[in-house]
Amino acid sequence: MEVKINKLKNCEREMIITIDSQEASKDYNKVLKKFKNYVMIPGFRKGKAPLNMVERKYGDHAKEEFYNQKIGDYYQKALQEKEINPVNMGEPTNIEWKKGKDLKATFKFEVMPEIEIEKYKDLEVPYEKTEFKKDMIDGTLEEYQNQLAKEIDAETAKESDKITASVKFLDDDDKVTKEIDREFVLNDNPYCKSFNKKVEDSKVGDEFKAKLFTKSQESKDEDITDKFKDREFGVEIKSIKRKELPELNDDFAKDLEYDSLDDLKVKIEEELKVKIKKDDKQKLKQALISKVLEVNPFEVPKSIVKKYAEDMAKPSAEQYNIELDKIVPMYEQMAEFNLKSHYAIEELKKQEKVEVSEEEIEEMISEAAENLNMEVEKYKKMYKKQIESDQFKYAAQEKKIIDILEKNSKFVPYPKEDKKDSKEEK
Repeated sequence: MEVKINKLKNCEREMIITIDSQEASKDYNKVLKKFKNYVMIPGFRKGKAPLNMVERKYGDHAKEEFYNQKIGDYYQKALQEKEINPVNMGEPTNIEWKKGKDLKATFKFEVMPEIEIEKYKDLEVPYEKTEFKKDMIDGTLEEYQNQLAKEIDAETAKESDKITASVKFLDDDDKVTKEIDREFVLNDNPYCKSFNKKVEDSKVGDEFKAKLFTKSQESKDEDITDKFKDREFGVEIKSIKRKELPELNDDFAKDLEYDSLDDLKVKIEEELKVKIKKDDKQKLKQALISKVLEVNPFEVPKSIVKKYAEDMAKPSAEQYNIELDKIVPMYEQMAEFNLKSHYAIEELKKQEKVEVSEEEIEEMISEAAENLNMEVEKYKKMYKKQIESDQFKYAAQEKKIIDILEKNSKFVPYPKEDKKDSKEEK
């Protein structure tokens, strides 16, 4: 057996296996001899026909069976010979063989990436802490108002009102051929601007004709296919609903189980500061890792990225009853970044010879307990299994790597968007 390995990309390999003609013919004949026991040749009892007659009649089938039985064996033997451990099942991309000739089979497979993290100190990392601002409290209060808002009937349609309308399909004589109900928020829906303009200031019972989509728009309504785009529909306004926000006062705060509006604002500020601190830690970690990956680029096997993306997408697919293949691409970029981050951190742990002390474990436990506003001893009892798990140890080691990167990095402001480029993009 002759084995040649070609490196296609960092993770992709091509393996060309050449099997000597005598070995290939010998293995083929073994399959052919077994094959003849299951076929019928006129004038001969089953299994008694001459081998050359069986081959003439069933040669193509025998050859296919030979490939099915032996190509995989050749592949496994070649991997062992070259001491290669693929991360996915190798696929034969080409097989060439004629009886009496050498057999040549070509396979493609992926291997783990070759990772070298050489630059990870003295890096300039774009990162800025989030500053707490008082108007953040107003934003949270507005969210609470929307949660406690009542829906009332409105006389005329205004922006942000929820509209229920009957949409009527019209033929060339303006006769209704089909009628569907649609609910949408005025000026926050997939329909065209001219449609939203006609809905503004309309009242319940009003009827008019309007286009829902222009020819250039992508229709996001399953009933309105391309042939109906840029056509006018009959529209009847059935209902207009508007959010009525509660007034911001002490009674509002008491509905949320706070003593007063001032007390609510204090609590919101405390919670926002805790959230900002937590979010900033995650942003810092991502900024550091992103920079390390930028200056130390490497590939990861596509098969592993896809499998990881499928695992990430599966809960959403099941929850919303969507085919997994349709939403996996949405997760692949995140999956690739997470995998690269993991491999980079593992490599840095080796280089820095990271070990975590008991004191550092205790520090992590205290921090986790503080985030949950819980006493340390209570946290230890409640999360005993998690603390003793490999994942907790990994998180502690990862934290140490992030600390090393942070201490050895120079943080710079985020790059400002070029106004000229921004205009050109628009």
